[in-house]
Amino acid sequence: MRSGNASGIQITFLSFAVLLLAVPVSTYIGELMGASNDERTFIGRFLPFVLGAAVLAAFPGLRRRVIDLLATPIPRKRRPEVALVAIGKLSLAFAFAGGLALRYWLTEGNAALAHHMKQPPVTEQVAQAFSGPGLLTSILIGAIFAPVLEEILFRGLLYQAWERRWGWIPAMVLTSTLFGLYHPIFWAAFTSSIVFVCLFRRIGSLWAPIVVHSFVNLMLWYPLAGQFVFPNENRALGDIGTWGLQLACLLFLAVALPLYVWLARKPYSDPISDPA
Repeated sequence: MRSGNASGIQITFLSFAVLLLAVPVSTYIGELMGASNDERTFIGRFLPFVLGAAVLAAFPGLRRRVIDLLATPIPRKRRPEVALVAIGKLSLAFAFAGGLALRYWLTEGNAALAHHMKQPPVTEQVAQAFSGPGLLTSILIGAIFAPVLEEILFRGLLYQAWERRWGWIPAMVLTSTLFGLYHPIFWAAFTSSIVFVCLFRRIGSLWAPIVVHSFVNLMLWYPLAGQFVFPNENRALGDIGTWGLQLACLLFLAVALPLYVWLARKPYSDPISDPA
Protein backbone atom coordinates (compact mmCIF):
# COMPACT_ATOMS: atom_id res chain seq x y z
CA MET A 1 0.00 0.00 0.00
CA ARG A 2 2.49 2.54 -1.21
CA SER A 3 0.17 5.34 -2.25
CA GLY A 4 -3.24 6.79 -1.62
CA ASN A 5 -4.64 4.65 -4.47
CA ALA A 6 -5.28 1.54 -2.39
CA SER A 7 -7.94 -0.73 -3.89
CA GLY A 8 -11.32 -1.30 -2.29
CA ILE A 9 -10.36 -4.90 -1.51
CA GLN A 10 -7.19 -3.79 0.28
CA ILE A 11 -9.07 -1.18 2.31
CA THR A 12 -11.86 -3.64 3.17
CA PHE A 13 -9.40 -6.33 4.25
CA LEU A 14 -7.44 -3.88 6.37
CA SER A 15 -10.61 -2.50 7.98
CA PHE A 16 -12.02 -5.87 8.99
CA ALA A 17 -8.59 -7.05 10.14
CA VAL A 18 -8.59 -4.09 12.54
CA LEU A 19 -12.07 -5.02 13.75
CA LEU A 20 -11.06 -8.62 14.36
CA LEU A 21 -7.93 -7.52 16.20
CA ALA A 22 -9.97 -5.18 18.38
CA VAL A 23 -12.07 -8.02 19.84
CA PRO A 24 -9.35 -9.90 21.80
CA VAL A 25 -7.48 -6.69 22.62
CA SER A 26 -10.58 -5.03 24.09
CA THR A 27 -11.40 -8.20 26.05
CA TYR A 28 -7.87 -8.28 27.48
CA ILE A 29 -7.97 -4.58 28.42
CA GLY A 30 -11.38 -4.98 30.08
CA GLU A 31 -10.17 -7.91 32.16
CA LEU A 32 -6.93 -6.14 33.04
CA MET A 33 -8.87 -3.10 34.28
CA GLY A 34 -11.54 -5.15 36.06
CA ALA A 35 -14.12 -3.17 34.08
CA SER A 36 -17.88 -3.49 34.46
CA ASN A 37 -20.05 -4.77 31.60
CA ASP A 38 -20.91 -1.21 30.48
CA GLU A 39 -17.25 -0.22 30.62
CA ARG A 40 -16.26 -3.29 28.59
CA THR A 41 -18.90 -2.42 26.00
CA PHE A 42 -17.45 1.08 25.72
CA ILE A 43 -13.90 -0.26 25.37
CA GLY A 44 -15.08 -2.70 22.70
CA ARG A 45 -16.67 0.12 20.71
CA PHE A 46 -13.90 2.67 21.24
CA LEU A 47 -10.86 0.50 20.53
CA PRO A 48 -11.58 -0.12 16.80
CA PHE A 49 -11.57 3.63 16.20
CA VAL A 50 -8.23 4.01 17.97
CA LEU A 51 -6.72 1.17 15.95
CA GLY A 52 -8.29 2.49 12.73
CA ALA A 53 -6.85 5.96 13.29
CA ALA A 54 -3.45 4.38 13.99
CA VAL A 55 -3.59 2.45 10.71
CA LEU A 56 -4.50 5.55 8.71
CA ALA A 57 -1.63 7.42 10.31
CA ALA A 58 0.85 4.55 9.81
CA PHE A 59 0.64 4.38 6.00
CA PRO A 60 1.99 7.56 4.35
CA GLY A 61 -0.14 7.09 1.24
CA LEU A 62 -3.35 6.71 3.23
CA ARG A 63 -2.35 9.58 5.48
CA ARG A 64 -1.85 11.90 2.51
CA ARG A 65 -5.16 10.76 1.01
CA VAL A 66 -7.01 11.52 4.24
CA ILE A 67 -5.42 14.98 4.43
CA ASP A 68 -6.52 15.65 0.84
CA LEU A 69 -10.07 14.47 1.58
CA LEU A 70 -10.40 16.76 4.58
CA ALA A 71 -8.86 19.76 2.80
CA THR A 72 -12.03 20.59 0.85
CA PRO A 73 -14.53 22.62 2.92
CA ILE A 74 -18.29 22.68 2.47
CA PRO A 75 -19.07 25.33 -0.18
CA ARG A 76 -21.02 28.23 1.29
CA LYS A 77 -23.90 27.99 -1.16
CA ARG A 78 -24.34 24.28 -0.36
CA ARG A 79 -24.60 24.70 3.40
CA PRO A 80 -28.42 25.05 3.42
CA GLU A 81 -28.66 21.66 1.70
CA VAL A 82 -26.41 20.10 4.34
CA ALA A 83 -28.68 21.51 7.06
CA LEU A 84 -31.83 20.19 5.33
CA VAL A 85 -30.30 16.74 4.86
CA ALA A 86 -29.28 16.68 8.54
CA ILE A 87 -32.88 17.32 9.59
CA GLY A 88 -34.19 14.80 7.05
CA LYS A 89 -31.62 12.22 8.09
CA LEU A 90 -32.76 12.51 11.71
CA SER A 91 -36.13 11.16 10.61
CA LEU A 92 -34.48 7.87 9.56
CA ALA A 93 -34.43 6.54 13.13
CA PHE A 94 -38.15 7.34 13.48
CA ALA A 95 -38.83 5.73 10.08
CA PHE A 96 -37.01 2.56 11.13
CA ALA A 97 -39.10 2.37 14.32
CA GLY A 98 -42.23 2.92 12.21
CA GLY A 99 -41.20 0.15 9.81
CA LEU A 100 -40.71 -2.29 12.68
CA ALA A 101 -44.05 -1.32 14.23
CA LEU A 102 -45.85 -1.75 10.92
CA ARG A 103 -44.26 -5.16 10.33
CA TYR A 104 -45.23 -6.51 13.75
CA TRP A 105 -48.74 -5.06 13.48
CA LEU A 106 -49.36 -6.55 10.02
CA THR A 107 -47.86 -9.97 10.74
CA GLU A 108 -48.64 -10.62 14.42
CA GLY A 109 -51.22 -8.09 15.56
CA ASN A 110 -51.58 -5.55 18.35
CA ALA A 111 -50.36 -7.70 21.23
CA ALA A 112 -47.12 -8.63 19.45
CA LEU A 113 -46.57 -4.99 18.49
CA ALA A 114 -46.83 -3.93 22.14
CA HIS A 115 -44.60 -6.79 23.27
CA HIS A 116 -41.79 -6.38 20.75
CA MET A 117 -41.65 -2.57 20.80
CA LYS A 118 -41.75 -2.06 24.56
CA GLN A 119 -38.77 0.00 25.74
CA PRO A 120 -37.02 0.12 29.13
CA PRO A 121 -38.50 2.58 31.67
CA VAL A 122 -37.65 6.24 31.12
CA THR A 123 -35.71 6.46 34.38
CA GLU A 124 -33.51 3.54 33.32
CA GLN A 125 -32.82 5.06 29.90
CA VAL A 126 -31.98 8.45 31.40
CA ALA A 127 -29.64 6.84 33.93
CA GLN A 128 -27.89 4.93 31.14
CA ALA A 129 -27.58 8.07 28.99
CA PHE A 130 -25.92 10.05 31.79
CA SER A 131 -23.69 7.22 33.04
CA GLY A 132 -19.98 7.47 32.31
CA PRO A 133 -19.95 4.80 29.57
CA GLY A 134 -23.23 6.15 28.17
CA LEU A 135 -21.91 9.70 27.87
CA LEU A 136 -18.61 8.56 26.39
CA THR A 137 -20.32 6.26 23.89
CA SER A 138 -22.87 8.86 22.75
CA ILE A 139 -20.66 11.95 22.75
CA LEU A 140 -17.06 10.83 22.30
CA ILE A 141 -17.70 7.91 19.96
CA GLY A 142 -21.09 8.72 18.43
CA ALA A 143 -20.65 12.44 17.81
CA ILE A 144 -16.88 12.71 17.26
CA PHE A 145 -14.84 9.60 16.48
CA ALA A 146 -17.41 7.56 14.55
CA PRO A 147 -18.49 10.31 12.11
CA VAL A 148 -14.93 11.29 11.21
CA LEU A 149 -13.34 7.85 10.92
CA GLU A 150 -16.34 6.09 9.37
CA GLU A 151 -16.79 8.77 6.71
CA ILE A 152 -13.07 8.71 5.88
CA LEU A 153 -13.11 4.93 5.54
CA PHE A 154 -16.48 4.23 3.91
CA ARG A 155 -17.23 7.33 1.83
CA GLY A 156 -13.77 8.82 1.39
CA LEU A 157 -11.72 5.67 0.69
CA LEU A 158 -13.96 2.69 -0.06
CA TYR A 159 -16.66 4.45 -2.05
CA GLN A 160 -14.22 6.42 -4.16
CA ALA A 161 -12.02 3.39 -4.85
CA TRP A 162 -15.03 1.39 -6.08
CA GLU A 163 -16.56 4.33 -7.93
CA ARG A 164 -13.44 4.64 -10.09
CA ARG A 165 -13.70 0.96 -10.98
CA TRP A 166 -17.42 0.22 -11.29
CA GLY A 167 -19.33 3.51 -11.28
CA TRP A 168 -21.21 5.29 -8.54
CA ILE A 169 -24.33 3.11 -8.15
CA PRO A 170 -22.48 -0.23 -7.63
CA ALA A 171 -19.95 1.58 -5.41
CA MET A 172 -22.77 3.09 -3.33
CA VAL A 173 -24.50 -0.29 -2.90
CA LEU A 174 -21.26 -2.11 -1.99
CA THR A 175 -20.14 0.58 0.43
CA SER A 176 -23.57 0.72 2.06
CA THR A 177 -23.69 -3.08 2.39
CA LEU A 178 -20.36 -3.11 4.23
CA PHE A 179 -21.46 -0.16 6.34
CA GLY A 180 -24.61 -2.07 7.27
CA LEU A 181 -22.65 -5.19 8.19
CA TYR A 182 -20.39 -3.05 10.38
CA HIS A 183 -23.39 -1.91 12.46
CA PRO A 184 -25.86 -3.89 14.61
CA ILE A 185 -28.97 -2.74 12.69
CA PHE A 186 -28.18 -3.49 9.05
CA TRP A 187 -30.99 -1.72 7.18
CA ALA A 188 -30.80 1.48 9.20
CA ALA A 189 -27.05 1.73 8.58
CA PHE A 190 -27.42 0.71 4.91
CA THR A 191 -29.96 3.48 4.31
CA SER A 192 -27.82 5.97 6.22
CA SER A 193 -24.88 5.16 3.97
CA ILE A 194 -27.00 5.79 0.87
CA VAL A 195 -27.77 9.26 2.22
CA PHE A 196 -24.12 9.94 3.08
CA VAL A 197 -22.88 8.87 -0.37
CA CYS A 198 -25.45 11.07 -2.12
CA LEU A 199 -24.59 13.99 0.15
CA PHE A 200 -20.87 13.54 -0.54
CA ARG A 201 -21.52 13.54 -4.29
CA ARG A 202 -23.78 16.59 -4.23
CA ILE A 203 -21.66 18.73 -1.90
CA GLY A 204 -18.18 17.72 -3.06
CA SER A 205 -16.73 17.76 0.46
CA LEU A 206 -16.32 14.88 2.89
CA TRP A 207 -17.10 17.33 5.67
CA ALA A 208 -20.76 17.31 4.60
CA PRO A 209 -21.46 13.67 5.56
CA ILE A 210 -19.18 14.05 8.60
CA VAL A 211 -21.23 17.00 9.89
CA VAL A 212 -24.58 15.32 9.21
CA HIS A 213 -23.39 12.02 10.70
CA SER A 214 -22.19 13.80 13.83
CA PHE A 215 -25.34 15.91 14.20
CA VAL A 216 -27.70 12.96 13.88
CA ASN A 217 -25.70 10.73 16.26
CA LEU A 218 -25.68 13.51 18.85
CA MET A 219 -29.39 14.27 18.47
CA LEU A 220 -30.26 10.57 18.92
CA TRP A 221 -28.73 10.65 22.41
CA TYR A 222 -31.69 9.78 24.65
CA PRO A 223 -32.09 13.14 26.49
CA LEU A 224 -32.38 14.89 23.09
CA ALA A 225 -34.42 13.60 20.14
CA GLY A 226 -33.63 10.00 21.06
CA GLN A 227 -36.39 9.97 23.67
CA PHE A 228 -39.02 10.51 20.97
CA VAL A 229 -37.99 7.72 18.57
CA PHE A 230 -40.33 5.32 20.39
CA PRO A 231 -43.65 6.43 21.94
CA ASN A 232 -43.81 7.10 25.66
CA GLU A 233 -44.15 4.01 27.85
CA ASN A 234 -47.54 5.25 29.09
CA ARG A 235 -49.09 5.16 25.63
CA ALA A 236 -50.85 2.19 24.03
CA LEU A 237 -47.96 0.68 22.09
CA GLY A 238 -50.19 -2.00 20.57
CA ASP A 239 -52.35 0.61 18.83
CA ILE A 240 -50.85 1.34 15.41
CA GLY A 241 -52.25 4.88 15.68
CA THR A 242 -49.76 5.53 18.48
CA TRP A 243 -47.00 5.23 15.87
CA GLY A 244 -48.29 8.05 13.66
CA LEU A 245 -45.10 10.12 13.79
CA GLN A 246 -42.91 7.13 13.03
CA LEU A 247 -45.13 6.02 10.14
CA ALA A 248 -45.15 9.55 8.71
CA CYS A 249 -41.34 9.50 8.79
CA LEU A 250 -41.39 6.12 7.03
CA LEU A 251 -43.57 7.57 4.27
CA PHE A 252 -41.29 10.61 4.01
CA LEU A 253 -38.23 8.35 3.68
CA ALA A 254 -39.92 6.25 0.99
CA VAL A 255 -40.39 9.39 -1.11
CA ALA A 256 -37.34 11.48 -0.20
CA LEU A 257 -34.61 8.83 -0.43
CA PRO A 258 -35.19 7.79 -4.07
CA LEU A 259 -35.52 11.48 -4.99
CA TYR A 260 -32.20 12.33 -3.36
CA VAL A 261 -30.48 9.38 -5.08
CA TRP A 262 -31.84 10.69 -8.39
CA LEU A 263 -30.56 14.20 -7.62
CA ALA A 264 -27.12 12.76 -6.78
CA ARG A 265 -26.68 11.25 -10.26
CA LYS A 266 -24.73 14.38 -11.22
CA PRO A 267 -21.96 15.08 -8.70
CA TYR A 268 -20.94 18.56 -7.67
CA SER A 269 -18.07 19.28 -10.01
CA ASP A 270 -16.12 22.26 -8.69
CA PRO A 271 -16.44 22.90 -4.94
CA ILE A 272 -13.03 24.54 -4.76
CA SER A 273 -14.13 27.50 -6.87
CA ASP A 274 -16.86 28.40 -4.36
CA PRO A 275 -16.09 30.50 -1.29
CA ALA A 276 -15.90 28.45 1.89
